[in-house]
Amino acid sequence: MGSSLPVQTMNRRCFYPLILVFLPLSLLAADTVSDASKAVATDPGYSMLRLFLVDEHYLTAIRRVKSILSFGGISPGTADLVDEIADSSETALRQLDSLASEPPAVQFDAFDEANIAITTFDALRYDMARQLFLDSEHFEKNLLLSQVQVLPVITHLTKQLAANETNVQRKQWLHTLADQYDDFYQRSQNFFVLSIAKE
Repeated sequence: MGSSLPVQTMNRRCFYPLILVFLPLSLLAADTVSDASKAVATDPGYSMLRLFLVDEHYLTAIRRVKSILSFGGISPGTADLVDEIADSSETALRQLDSLASEPPAVQFDAFDEANIAITTFDALRYDMARQLFLDSEHFEKNLLLSQVQVLPVITHLTKQLAANETNVQRKQWLHTLADQYDDFYQRSQNFFVLSIAKE
């Protein structure tokens, strides 16, 4: 058992359109663990959470690259929020990898590339990525929209994982993470509404 994903999975970066919310949540939710000796992440729950955090970790890099390419930036409030989400996701990744070794240990598995739900998921994320980089006029609004769409998914996923978690330390961490990303969602929603009002 290890705490690293293959390069092909780690390189899945970008964002997720609104339809992602309606993908079967069974892909994201952890099954109830009836035997504490079993590895918690024999289901895709923790692997999916790690994938989301990896994507969120690259928010700052995407913001800076886009600002350079378009010779402009985004509002200071949005920039600070995006950077905070990215930094928090980097920290959460380190914490998750550390907590994965706690019994019962978590195993991160690569997703089946032939699975239609996974390939649809990736296609939607890449489409949003292209939209972010091609639409300079609405970059800030699109960036905030991506967060309004994905942050609730992260929050619900962590809550579901926490409900089924048998390790006290991981359960507590998941509850804290859920609260943190719910706060990020509320703030992103507020900035998104403001960005629409400016148009």
